[in-house]
Amino acid sequence: MFIQGKAVSALKQTCLELATLNIKLDPLKDGARTKGNPAYVLFNEKQTKAEIFLPGQDKGIVLSKTNTGNWEAGEYKLISWKGYVIQQNGKAVFGG
Repeated sequence: MFIQGKAVSALKQTCLELATLNIKLDPLKDGARTKGNPAYVLFNEKQTKAEIFLPGQDKGIVLSKTNTGNWEAGEYKLISWKGYVIQQNGKAVFGG
């Protein structure tokens, strides 16, 4: 559940305190950081899967690593570039 900075993780099979995650990404507008609630990223041990936690969502979205070295699922893509960038439908929405 996304209550006071907590969400259910499919990778860890438990409820996580999001502030304890190492990767925090700021919201982006037109490629620049903007004010708003951050997104968080969690990887499995082998980094073959990434789970993203978006503001206002009560559970994470699991992305799988692709041949290009990025992680994807549905409309979301996580790119490792100068840190990490989350794209939604090809548009950068979070980065850090």
